[in-house]
Amino acid sequence: MRLAVVIASYNHAQYIPFAIESVLNQTRRPDRFLVIDDGSKDDSVDVIRRYEKDGVELIVQPNAGAHATWNRCVETVATDCDLVSILNSDDIYLPERFERCLPLFETAAAAPLMACTGLRMIGPDNAPLAADESRAKWLRAAWALGDAPGVELWEWLAMANFLVTSSNVVARADYLLAHPFRPYRFNHDYFLFADAALRDGIALLPDVLLDYRVHPQNNINTDPAPLLREMLRMHLDLYRGHAAEFAADPALRARFYEYMDAARRSISAFHGGLFQLLLARLAADTLDDAGAEALVAGLDETALPELGDYPNKALVNQWDGASPPQLALNLAEKLEAAKAAKSKAEADRKAWREIAEFRRDLDASWAYHLGRVFGLGKKRAADVGKTPGEKLEKLRNSKGNLK
Repeated sequence: MRLAVVIASYNHAQYIPFAIESVLNQTRRPDRFLVIDDGSKDDSVDVIRRYEKDGVELIVQPNAGAHATWNRCVETVATDCDLVSILNSDDIYLPERFERCLPLFETAAAAPLMACTGLRMIGPDNAPLAADESRAKWLRAAWALGDAPGVELWEWLAMANFLVTSSNVVARADYLLAHPFRPYRFNHDYFLFADAALRDGIALLPDVLLDYRVHPQNNINTDPAPLLREMLRMHLDLYRGHAAEFAADPALRARFYEYMDAARRSISAFHGGLFQLLLARLAADTLDDAGAEALVAGLDETALPELGDYPNKALVNQWDGASPPQLALNLAEKLEAAKAAKSKAEADRKAWREIAEFRRDLDASWAYHLGRVFGLGKKRAADVGKTPGEKLEKLRNSKGNLK
């Protein structure tokens, strides 16, 4: 299979040599290597031209935006290549990336739409981000979601874009041609990942084979509102763009149900409440009583066998009769439970410290010991209460003058 690597270059003159050389240093070299410069204002073009002698093709165009440049890259190399690997001009491939990814496409019967790998975040100096840096912590949390028992890849992706970047795409050229990048600012990669995951088309290698660079010019460095709005738009587009396929394909539809259910527990920028608000506004603006009734009546029991059974029957059938009748706490509930447990543990430790200090004060008090001689003060030292907080409160209430 012929492999092409494509880079959309824009104002990354200081980083693009690392990107280009990471391709040239692959243990399995690509068959074609195209860079399209999207109207850079720095000296990126001059830097790229130095690599033309190594087989790098260069196209220079007026600024058209990332999504349009990626689509032009794909259209250009798809004429003679089967696979396309995308690399942002500030990211870096590890040397064995292609050697590890390409065998996944060699079995025709089980060939995926795309292959993705583990990644790490690096800074402007190429060094990995510190473990306590917030984005590095988020990446670890996003990948940890996949360790939960029974989580499917499309559910995992709904909870977090753990694949992170378009640099993590090695895909079939025909798939990319049929599913071009959309005109988003932040989420063109996330939409592509979501579509491929819903089709059960992503092969995942968890080994780290990609360095994703974090620096001040990243698109993701923005106020929350623009990113949240685009994430809402992306999910509306998932609904719009796939509605006919959902109706016709039960397996795709089932994965979509699971995807949207998992999206409620997103640790990315998808706000489930705001999405429901948008759906409410959409219904109010487009449906009257007759339209709503017609929409619901149009659900065909033959095409949609889900109408023949109660959706939450399993919640009761699998209930053990003791625990809350739900299959599992969601991540938000688990987080709140963990926070509550941590707060309680800290409160208990503080209470035990105060109890110990109180008892030390009692032991140092001549009044307490004199009272004990006459049979007084026993309640002050009594161990009353079930929890440390209750014990401390009892001691405080019985506290007298110890001096």
